[in-house]
Amino acid sequence: MNSPVREFRSVADRYWEAHWQLFPDEASEVGFHEHDAELGENGALVWRAQAHLMQSALAAVEALPDSAFAGDDWLDRRGFLAHLRTELHWNAGLERWRDEPQVHCNRAVHSILLLLIRNSDRLARIRPAIESRLAKIPRFLAQAASCLRRPVPLWVRLTRECCAGAVEFLEAVEEQLVPLSPKPEKTRALMRAAAVAFEKYADAAAAQRPGPAHGYAIGREAFEFYIREKTGLPYSLPEARALGEALVARFEREVESEARKFGRRKARAIIEEAAARWAQASGPLFATYEQRTRNLRAAFARAGLVTFPKGERCRVLRVPPFLRTQIPTAAYHQPGAFDGDQTGIFWVNDPEQRLRDPERRAAEVRQHFGLELTCAHEAYPGHHLQFAIQNRHSSKLRRLFAHAIFYEGWTLWTEKMCVDQGIVTLPEARLLQLHDALWRAHRIVIDCGLHDRSLSYAAACRRLQEGVGFTAARARADVNWYTTAPTVPMSYLLGRLEVERLHKHFVGNEGWSLRRFNDWMLSFGAIPWAWIWESTLRPAA
Repeated sequence: MNSPVREFRSVADRYWEAHWQLFPDEASEVGFHEHDAELGENGALVWRAQAHLMQSALAAVEALPDSAFAGDDWLDRRGFLAHLRTELHWNAGLERWRDEPQVHCNRAVHSILLLLIRNSDRLARIRPAIESRLAKIPRFLAQAASCLRRPVPLWVRLTRECCAGAVEFLEAVEEQLVPLSPKPEKTRALMRAAAVAFEKYADAAAAQRPGPAHGYAIGREAFEFYIREKTGLPYSLPEARALGEALVARFEREVESEARKFGRRKARAIIEEAAARWAQASGPLFATYEQRTRNLRAAFARAGLVTFPKGERCRVLRVPPFLRTQIPTAAYHQPGAFDGDQTGIFWVNDPEQRLRDPERRAAEVRQHFGLELTCAHEAYPGHHLQFAIQNRHSSKLRRLFAHAIFYEGWTLWTEKMCVDQGIVTLPEARLLQLHDALWRAHRIVIDCGLHDRSLSYAAACRRLQEGVGFTAARARADVNWYTTAPTVPMSYLLGRLEVERLHKHFVGNEGWSLRRFNDWMLSFGAIPWAWIWESTLRPAA
């Protein structure tokens, strides 16, 4: 290993060690369980110390000649630079820890949620760590309140909702945790103190002088910087928007064409009618999820479409009561990058277990229609397989990268494979997939419009309601998230398009098998596809 590469590895190691000292809850999340009981400080000094740490690391890495890196070393350096640049912009450029108050609420909730998710069947063992974090939440949120300056009004509302949800969440956790405690009153007191702290924090955010209504918009220049560093693509904002509009038109045509196979009805009506029929005829929902997940894994293995690493494991579990507000239908939770236990969890929120009213239960069950594609997206061969392979990467850095254009592009590709390869035979499967692609195409346009202020919040919501058939509530929930994650919403469909481009080259032109292509893609970890392609063209150092 040459000197610049050694220096780079040393800088990266020092950076992460110092970062996890500042944010021990993140160290716990990636698998360093000695930090499970910690939460860390949350005042302005911490955020400024983190900014200084990133600035120092960035200067050191940028001083190393790019020409000294090739292959995996170049990808590690490029990914680390992207992490430092974007996080530094969020921290020091935008100072989102000042005007995005729900960040602190979400982090406090997540610190408890993470321990519960990973230890849902052994709460007694993790109870002391949970109580330790609960005890720290009042100070953590008080420090957060002292940081706030002119928060964005939309985000103040979301903070109020987050804090109310946190109180409800803690009440559900209390029911599970108190019976396991040797000192029940102490546990109840910790829960109540944390709940009060969330309520006070919501009040403190609301009491701040509000920032501008469009304060979430980062502007064209910053958005294009994020496109470059988060997606690896060369688009300007107008180019990305034009591509999004073209994709909306394309998928509208494809949805209409597919819908004609079912008669002269709108796609949404076809899907809703099919969901109603399916809900009436389907068996027990949770058992269906378990069976479909097993079937998908077996089908992909039997067809030889991808290689499954030895020892990978995905558990399909019912969402316990204390997680129901966090997981509306189904979700995947990956193991920590350095966790000794690499079991993934595919959560299913089973309405048949908790709803007695037949009409409400049937309505909830209908939301799970097309669960075969959900299983493919979340478990096999989607997120679970991707993380099962990424977390075995020889590069510690590569295990930590999380570019949505890769991991969401991969999952949309797996859904497409399910339909194209005949693995999912649901008659409406292609229509569902195309309708979801249309939704993701609208995301590209909205992502651009929100952040250059050409599209108002209300107009963004209307676009989803009119273009995709979302309810007002679902449209708001989607757009709320878009405001906090510039370029991530566009990354889903753009990621799938990048995979298709690579597939055309390697499978179509070079004659690779689909298995070889899929294995090759998954071998890199969650970094932009454009960088993976560039790394194959670079000469050896």
